[in-house]
Amino acid sequence: MKKVIINADDFGYSAAVNAGIIKAYQDGVLTSTTLMANMPGRDGAIQLAKENQGLGVGGHLVLTCGQPLTPATSLTNEEGQFYHLEDYKKNRPLMKEEEIFHEWSSQIDYLLENGLKLTHLDSHHHVHTFPENLAITQRIAEKYQLCFRNAFDLEKQINLPYQKNISGFLDLMNYPSIRDLNQSFAENMAACLAEIQSVVEQVEDDEVTELMVHPAFVDESLYFGSSFHLQRTKEVAILCAEQLKNLLDEQEITLCNYQEISAGHLIVNH
Repeated sequence: MKKVIINADDFGYSAAVNAGIIKAYQDGVLTSTTLMANMPGRDGAIQLAKENQGLGVGGHLVLTCGQPLTPATSLTNEEGQFYHLEDYKKNRPLMKEEEIFHEWSSQIDYLLENGLKLTHLDSHHHVHTFPENLAITQRIAEKYQLCFRNAFDLEKQINLPYQKNISGFLDLMNYPSIRDLNQSFAENMAACLAEIQSVVEQVEDDEVTELMVHPAFVDESLYFGSSFHLQRTKEVAILCAEQLKNLLDEQEITLCNYQEISAGHLIVNH
């Protein structure tokens, strides 16, 4: 059996991002998402999560977007915002380890205190996998007894006691035809599906693989806040397409989320 988790990053970024993710779940093949507790759409996302119980919801830990929940002065620029990724890399040596740990704890606590049962954790720009943050990642996993996304061989670098034997991690959509904004999915369907099939064919029998996606609709918050915006609308269309559902069926893919997996075994059929 080939088991696949299709996870949308950036839930909570904005109302339009939330709407795109929920459409990809309700009308498409999305099974899981991770929520940013420090962004403007977070409370709307929390409510949507409660209304869509079959959607697995984890925490999307943030260190490079928006502003912190704690007074973490070593983590922010003069405007009190997290450094963007390139500036983060320059300023990381000046950041206090405890401020990162407490900020990530506060982000998780906000989601838990607002009634979510988190299925797992990952992070914006994969910062939980950066070498300088591995010790903090390990502390967070132990504190909350949660599984982290196994991106970039994370499990080979540190001991994470609550992992679920989810061995594969692949980006489902980051390919030329899918990213081409000169043609819609309908206009270039064969090429887009061929790119997706090349990813899905890497899923191995008797293993669980996470496929990362970024579906969204676009509002001002996303358009002006991120250089990665219009491409996300195409992901919504693809995730909701009957042709993708048929492709997954042909590949004998079983869709699931983190909640439905225990040590690599499917607990509940999705």
